[in-house]
Amino acid sequence: MADPEALTQESILVVDDERLVNSILARYLSQMGYACITAQSGPEALEKLDGQSCALALCDIRMPGMDGIELLKRMKEWDDEIAVIMVSAVDNREVAVEAMRAGAYDYVIKPFHLEEVLISVQRALENRRLILERKEYQRNLERKVEERTRELAQKNEELQRLFISAIQSIVLTLQAKDEYTEDHSRRVAAQASAIAKELSLPEEEVENIRRAALLHDLGKIGTKDSILNKPGRLTAEEGDEIRMHPLIAASILEPITPLREVITYIKHAHERYDGGGYPDGLKGEEIPLGARIISVADVFDAMTSPRPYRAAMGPEAVLEHIRNEAGKQLDPVVVDAFLTVYGAERDP
Repeated sequence: MADPEALTQESILVVDDERLVNSILARYLSQMGYACITAQSGPEALEKLDGQSCALALCDIRMPGMDGIELLKRMKEWDDEIAVIMVSAVDNREVAVEAMRAGAYDYVIKPFHLEEVLISVQRALENRRLILERKEYQRNLERKVEERTRELAQKNEELQRLFISAIQSIVLTLQAKDEYTEDHSRRVAAQASAIAKELSLPEEEVENIRRAALLHDLGKIGTKDSILNKPGRLTAEEGDEIRMHPLIAASILEPITPLREVITYIKHAHERYDGGGYPDGLKGEEIPLGARIISVADVFDAMTSPRPYRAAMGPEAVLEHIRNEAGKQLDPVVVDAFLTVYGAERDP
């Protein structure tokens, strides 16, 4: 007799077309502390399982209609965690192998000793318990990994936002010291965003373009003030140094991997649609769309703002210049979108 403290109330389904075998097994296992239900056919067993969950099933192999192997497969489809012990009066290795492949835990031969059946039941239930514990541990582990991954992603995003904010502050602070370029990046960002929306770009891409526009002059942090503020024509060497600023900006931002697209826009904002720009001489649609949008917004704001080497130009003259540069310096599709936005902003 089992130790009363070790008794369980795990339900066991006993399936055998012989009523006597059913009765003997169910009575004995009940005495051992298990809750038993019985069935005399495969369909009846499935009907019982539909109304009550069982931890283990003892199934006769040879039954009329649905045999034990078919019942085993159906039960595993219903609940892949149920432990199944096959019972047969025939010691057939091929049938035993087929049962094991279908998911049976053990194979018991009639006539059997009830103590042997109990040992097989206990082992099957212990194996099921270990499997369930392992699955639960795996689920908990996966949950913890997901939670930790989310936490790290959130912290990483926060650090990146702080880094981007710090860089934007540096750019805006530098521009604030220069009466010629003060608020230039903010205006370019606003204009570039409006153009991107006019082109019906996705919200995420609009935001990337806005960020790139805010940071497009970041690389000038590495350019001498004497060059940036020179009132006259630049020498060839000075021009080369100015043309390095997109690459400097890309280098500064490179460690922030989520800004990869933003970096590409900044790097190529000074390419020309006809291929005559820098740093890579890209042409037409080889130039990322975000860069082509920033280029138009940058040209408009730069030309309508005063510079050390010239006074600000009137908007109408700049608009005419932009129209003339469509297909040359600037993307004609982006120019059309800009002109639509500019006109809409000024309509009463």
